[in-house]
Order: sequence, then C-alpha cells, then structure tokens
Amino acid sequence: MTQQSRTRRSQEERTAETRVALIDAAIAVIHELGYAAASTTLIAERAGVSRGAILHQFGTRAALMAEVVAEVYRREMDIYNRLVTQEQQGRNIHEWPRILMGVLGMPSGIAVLEILLASQSDRDLTETVRKRQAEVEEAALATMRADLGGKADAAMAVKRLMVWAVRGLSIANRVVPDGIDMEGPVALLSGLLKMAAPGGKVDELEPLIAKA
Repeated sequence: MTQQSRTRRSQEERTAETRVALIDAAIAVIHELGYAAASTTLIAERAGVSRGAILHQFGTRAALMAEVVAEVYRREMDIYNRLVTQEQQGRNIHEWPRILMGVLGMPSGIAVLEILLASQSDRDLTETVRKRQAEVEEAALATMRADLGGKADAAMAVKRLMVWAVRGLSIANRVVPDGIDMEGPVALLSGLLKMAAPGGKVDELEPLIAKA
C-alpha cells in the first residue's frame, strides 16, 4: 500500500468516524432534550467536533436528521435480522409487537419519532425527512413480505398498525407523568394478531383488512 493510499484511507476513516459520532450525538441529544432543543451546537459539542463539521458532513441540520432516520433504520434492521436468523424470533406476526417495543423504545427509536413529529411543522425537515422515511418504509415492507408473506397493501396495513401502535405508546410513555404500562397493550395486540392469524402469516389477515 502506497503512502498516498494510506493517507486517503485514513481520511476516509476519519470522515466515517465523524459522521457516526454526529449521528450518535444527535440521537443522544434528541432523546434527552427533545428535537427542538437539539441545536447543531449541542450536537457538535456532544460529538466532540466543531459545529462546522456538521455543515461539512451533511450540509444542513435537516440533512443530518434525515441521515439519522436512515442510519437508525439500518441499525434496527441489523437487530431484526439477528433476532430472526440467530435467535429464531419473529417467524410469526404476533411476535412482532413485542419485538418492536424493545427496538423502537430504544433512544434511537425515540429520536426518530421526535424527528418525524417535528417534520409536521418544520419546513426544512418536511421534504428531506419524509422522503427518507418513505424509502425506509418501502424497504421494511419488502423485508416483512419476504419473511411473513402477504400482498403489499395488506402487509403495509399490518406493519403500520404494529409500528405506530408501539410508537404511540412510546409517546404516551414520555408525556404521561410517571409513564404508562406498555406491556399490557402490546400483549393485547400480540394476542389479537395470534387469534386472527394462528399460522403467523400476513395473508391470514387479508380478509379482515378487505372487510374493513
């Protein structure tokens, strides 16, 4: 390896490390203080870099937030894949509400939820983050159908029910004094899915979705 290639690789590694540090810092600050308080100054301080590093790496705060959404999704998919392939979980649709509660309830999942909620009123976020979220949702849908079957519209309906039920509970757990019992509602949703789809596949739920 030449000196030039070693230098280039070192620069690439430093760039990648800085990006990860900024994403991790954004997740931590948003989870602790909320989206509105997560300024680029605080994020840069948490990451141990200059504020200019955010502009250099991402261009805008909105672009950083969109990358947080995408990176959290990649990390979540790694977790899901490990659970399915190594721990033999998630082979039945009724197992997923509890799995989602564990993953989406992590600081990274809460941070993404804060970003998505902020995109409703923050014009800088709206186009950038919603576009990235749409890409994430389509990728998740493809993965779900590969594992659990079902037509695209039915699988999307089931996925959204589970994901947003868990995210809604996560919101309540943060805003209600002393939090809420998330276990009960998640157990109920899992039980209903098991009754409606005893074989654990999405296509068993399609008649119910069509009647709705």
